[in-house]
Amino acid sequence: MLLLVSITTLIGNFFGGRLFDRIGGYKTVLLGLCISIISLTGLVINHDWPLYAVFLVITGLGTGIIFTSVNSLATSLSDYDHRYVFNSIYLGLNIGVAAGTSIAGFIADFNISLIFIANLLLYITFLMIVLLFYKDMGAISPQSDSKELNEAGDRSKGKRLIHVFVICFVYFVVWIGYVQWQSTISAYLPKVNISIKQYSFLWTINALLIILGQPMISLIIKKVAHTNKIQIYMGVTLFIFSFIVLIFSQQYIGFMAAIVLLTLGEMFVFPAIPAMINAISPSHAKGSYQSFVNMSSTLGRALGPMLGGVMVEQLSYVYLYLAAIILMVISVFIFHYNLKRSSNEVMRV
Repeated sequence: MLLLVSITTLIGNFFGGRLFDRIGGYKTVLLGLCISIISLTGLVINHDWPLYAVFLVITGLGTGIIFTSVNSLATSLSDYDHRYVFNSIYLGLNIGVAAGTSIAGFIADFNISLIFIANLLLYITFLMIVLLFYKDMGAISPQSDSKELNEAGDRSKGKRLIHVFVICFVYFVVWIGYVQWQSTISAYLPKVNISIKQYSFLWTINALLIILGQPMISLIIKKVAHTNKIQIYMGVTLFIFSFIVLIFSQQYIGFMAAIVLLTLGEMFVFPAIPAMINAISPSHAKGSYQSFVNMSSTLGRALGPMLGGVMVEQLSYVYLYLAAIILMVISVFIFHYNLKRSSNEVMRV
C-alpha cells in the first residue's frame, strides 16, 4: 500500500510541475488541495479496509501536486534570495513534522479516529490560506530568463536537462541514505539495547538542531558556502561522515553523533538542491524542473527502505552503511565532474 502511495505521489509530482507551467501555481495548488480534501473527507467517513487504502492512495496524488506546486511558487518570489526561500520551506516542513507528530500522539490517546478529522481540518486551513494569499502570488508574471539562458537557447536544453538529472541523482541518493534512519536503523537499535524512547529522542535532537541551528548554518553559508554547489558538497560530506560514524557505533552516544552529522548535512543539502535547479531552469518550465526535484526525493523515500532491507537481510548493517557511503561518493563525483566539464555560465551557482 505504501508503495502505491509513493507511486501516486510521484505521479502528482510530475503533473504538478507541468500544470504549474500551464495553468499557474494558484490553480495547481487548489487542484491538489481539492483532491486531498475529498480523499481525507472519505477517510473521516470511512477509514476501514479497503477504503482506507484507496483514500490514502488518492491523498498521495494530491499531496504530490501540492508539494511540487509550492516549490514552484517559491521560484516566482523574485524579491528574495531563492536559497533563503527554499530554506524557509524546508524549515517549515520540519516544524510541521515535529509538531504534527507530537499532536498526533496526544490526539490518538483520546481517539485514533480524531486524527483523520484533525488532518482534514489542517488541509481546510491551508485551503483558506491559499484562497486568501496565493492568488496574487499565482498572478505574478513569469520572470524573464537570465541573459545566460537566453544566449544558450534551445541548443542548451539537452545539456541543461543532464545537469538537472545529475543534481537530482545526488538528491535521490541522499534520500536513500536518509530514510535508512526511519527504516533499517530504527529496526537495528533494539538489537543494541537502545529503546524506542531513545530512538525518538534522536529525532527530537534532529528537530531542535534544525530549528535552533539556523543562525549557525546561515553564518556558515554567508562566510563559506557562498554557492549552492558548495552547500551540496558540504552537506553530502556530512552525510558520508554520519554513515562512517554508524559503522563503528554500538553505544547510544555514537548514534547521537551520527544524527547530529546527518542533520547538519540535510540543513545544507535539502534547501540547496531545489535552489540550484531553479537557478538553471528556464522561466517557462520552472514547475517541470521542480517536479524532477520532488520526484527524486519521493523515489528515494520509496526505494530506500526496500533496498536497505535487502542489503541487511542478504549481508549486514555494516555493508548497508558502506553501500550508502559509496553511493554518495559516486554521486558527488559525478556531480563534480559534470560541473567541471560544463562551460555553461548558468552552472556557476
